[in-house]
Amino acid sequence: MLEYLIIGLIAFFTSIVSGLLGLGGAALLIPLYLYVPRLFGAETLDIKLITGMTSVQVFVSSFVGMLLHKQKKSVNSKLVYTMGLPIVPASFTGAALSAYVSPLVILAVFAVMAVSGAALMTIRKEEKVNENGNINFNAPLAGTISLIVGFFGGIAGAPGAFILSPVMMTILKIPTRITIGSTLGIVLLSAGSASAGKFITGQVPLEMTLVAAAATLPGVWLGSYFSHQVKARTLRIALAFLIAAVGFEMWYQIIFN
Repeated sequence: MLEYLIIGLIAFFTSIVSGLLGLGGAALLIPLYLYVPRLFGAETLDIKLITGMTSVQVFVSSFVGMLLHKQKKSVNSKLVYTMGLPIVPASFTGAALSAYVSPLVILAVFAVMAVSGAALMTIRKEEKVNENGNINFNAPLAGTISLIVGFFGGIAGAPGAFILSPVMMTILKIPTRITIGSTLGIVLLSAGSASAGKFITGQVPLEMTLVAAAATLPGVWLGSYFSHQVKARTLRIALAFLIAAVGFEMWYQIIFN
């Protein structure tokens, strides 16, 4: 029972951050699910089951978050489809192959993606405010990026929002608020594909996943609401700091534990 309570609380509070910063939530969920339960004397969860659970939870949080951000005209459909469609087969392939990958490699893939995303966020970019939501971007480049991120995100059980967002802001030059809203749409497709791959290979603990998904709903609603009350620059700084902290923490665990 304690284990389910801890999972529910983690899911709720991380989903607030998910809605706020346009993350599916895996960047926070994976390390928290790995290390928090043991602090309270609960059983430590297996990394493969954690990645399966987070894939489903991210699917739920990104779906709700995308709908809420779309009401604020912060979701660009062309961008979502351009990056979202290629990411589906890539995520599924990575998720299915992860059943044959060692836990240490999964953690390393996750850590590399997180640190890379944080590094990209240090690149300065002028914020382009566009009232009607129309944006221009390099579609072939966007599709290629989504293939790469989707594959490795599928392995890690993290659809890749924590690296997609920095890439979209710095390389594709997408405005912050549109990046946040559209990333959730892309992650929705990626998480759905990754969830299928994890489920087929028996990596999804059903009862725990249901608890996590239920706790996610109110949290992502709160985060999405507050996202539009905060300045875009503040959101970018918070996103960069969060991604860096998680990435380096994971590397610490890999190297010293």
